[in-house]
Amino acid sequence: RSQCFLLLFGKQNPDQNDGRTDGTTGRLPLESYKSNTIRTTKYSFLSFLPKNLFEQLHRFANVYFIFLAALNFVPAVEAFQPEVSLIPIVLVLSVTAIKDVFEDFRRFHSDRLVNRQLFYGGRGGIFILQKDYVDRCWKDVRVGDFVRLSCNEIIPADMLLLYSSDPRGVCYIETANLDGETNLKQRQMVSDLPMQVRGCLIQLFEEVLHPSEAAW
Repeated sequence: RSQCFLLLFGKQNPDQNDGRTDGTTGRLPLESYKSNTIRTTKYSFLSFLPKNLFEQLHRFANVYFIFLAALNFVPAVEAFQPEVSLIPIVLVLSVTAIKDVFEDFRRFHSDRLVNRQLFYGGRGGIFILQKDYVDRCWKDVRVGDFVRLSCNEIIPADMLLLYSSDPRGVCYIETANLDGETNLKQRQMVSDLPMQVRGCLIQLFEEVLHPSEAAW
């Protein structure tokens, strides 16, 4: 099975400066980078009620029926009991809210499955030994980590190819999940990278710029 070593890169928070730093000696402010955790849910426990009502009140039909229900509380134009006029709009808002909760829970469950997928890698440092490689969750990946991938494994984050078992120093990836293309794309190991691979030992010295959107 072909294998490759990759160094993890990530996006930086916007309030962090763009100065150079050593990415493997512990001087990199890891807290300045965003987490690798996937979160596609729309609501939290506290934000659901106000946010969901806010979204539903942006629909003209809901606003119209609320207006009609409010008119029934005015004695001069009251057509029937005010409480009865609230039943249709309350029912519509409630059913929609339940549907949104169910859909958001499915997104939460899907996010949790993705975040708990495992990869084999080690924390970034000057020396990485075989014993330093352990199985960890995707959500725990951080900038500067070393990740070892085998054939047909899913790549957990944006990475830089440092080593490949292919004699030409290349690997082939499929990006169908990103752009729909099923053709394999070739990626070349970084040329002239100051890296030494000796059995289970990797030594890497590299001064790099902080990641930025312009780099992609």
